[in-house]
Amino acid sequence: MLPSIRKLARPNLFWKIFLWFWLATLITLSSVVFLYSLTGQESKLVPISSEEGKLLRKTAITLQLRNIIEEVQNGPLLRSPRARRSLENTFIIDKHGSEITDKEVPEFIYSLKSFYKKKGKPATIIRDNYAYTGPEIVFSRGEHYLLFIKQKSQQHFSTVFSHLYHSISIWHFLAALGISFLVCFGLAWYLTRPIHQLQKATRAFAGGDLNARAKDFIDKRHDEFTDLAEDFDQMADQIYRIIQSQKRLLSDVSHELRSPLTRMQIAAGLAQKHANESTQHHLDRIELEVTRLDEMIGELLQVAALERGHIYEERSRFVINEMLEVLVKDAQFEAQANSKSVHFEQFGDLEFYGYYGLLASSVENILRNAIRHTPTETHVDICLRNTEQFIEIEICDQGQGVSEAHIQKIFEPFYRPTEARERTSGGTGLGLAIAKRGVEANGGLVKARNQTGSGLCVTICLPKHH
Repeated sequence: MLPSIRKLARPNLFWKIFLWFWLATLITLSSVVFLYSLTGQESKLVPISSEEGKLLRKTAITLQLRNIIEEVQNGPLLRSPRARRSLENTFIIDKHGSEITDKEVPEFIYSLKSFYKKKGKPATIIRDNYAYTGPEIVFSRGEHYLLFIKQKSQQHFSTVFSHLYHSISIWHFLAALGISFLVCFGLAWYLTRPIHQLQKATRAFAGGDLNARAKDFIDKRHDEFTDLAEDFDQMADQIYRIIQSQKRLLSDVSHELRSPLTRMQIAAGLAQKHANESTQHHLDRIELEVTRLDEMIGELLQVAALERGHIYEERSRFVINEMLEVLVKDAQFEAQANSKSVHFEQFGDLEFYGYYGLLASSVENILRNAIRHTPTETHVDICLRNTEQFIEIEICDQGQGVSEAHIQKIFEPFYRPTEARERTSGGTGLGLAIAKRGVEANGGLVKARNQTGSGLCVTICLPKHH
């Protein structure tokens, strides 16, 4: 769960697409509101702005303080010029719905009156580029009147948002925002899902599953992602054929070399029978190199067989401790001949169901490699542990270790971290490759790390219920 959350939290393609979709939705909504603010002015009724509210209240106070309504009621002849100016852009409606100065009252003034009666707050209506605002209650002689004012329209983009804000509840707004979120989220998920599926296929292929194909991961679609998946599968098929061809070549060449090698050994043996002192040394050297070549070809055949999945033994249940005791005993004999030793540490008997011969060969190759590279008068540690997930066999030497740039490649055939490391020790570069494939055939994995002080540690992790 947490890794999935961390993946979503990254600024990846999913969130980029999602945010762009959502931004596009908001821009579209804003554009609709803007266009709405430029059209349909004849029927728009919006809540008043703060400036309009101040002007409305100021006008009402002025009318009350100057007794303008009283002057109007006293008759036209008694109206002062000041009163006439104050009434120029106003409509004052009495309780009977009549304008006190007998002006012609537009119908939309009564719409504002109805809105006030329903909502309890003044509003503005736009007509012919003029804004009619109101009402505001004005008192005179114990009676109340409704004041409306007329001014040049000050319609702005923000006015429409104000109308929308006052026209819908916060829950309606959140519901619309939530729907927009879900739609954009779904679109982003739909577009990025095949990318994640293709990523699974590439990771499986990179992890060694050469039969992994994108068509097995991606849904049935008919778009560019399908074309991309087909291109990936074609590439994977081509790589698979090349690798299989190399494996067959390696196996075939190794088999073909066995026959002339055998004849060389027979010829060298016959030559030694008739050799004199001057040629004996050269024949001994030839026999040594032929023996090494024979061992290398045998290892090549073993690697080729493991890579093809050819295992010539049956699974069985055995105690790993007993297998390690036999290997350590043989390794101890080899180590003592070079002033070295092997320390074996174990914690209880552990059973395992797998290929005994392959696992024993894997451990032996790693152990002999550690003995070769640990310095004289030092020891190799081998430890058997039982963890929650795995049975672990760890083998550590006290040598120089391997640089971090090479440590992940030491299990590849013929890979040499340094030329001197292998050539001086007589290694062929195949021991760890065989060990890795033997462990993997048993369902486990092999990893290497440098120790804090010095030396290399190789850990074999075997599944508990294999």
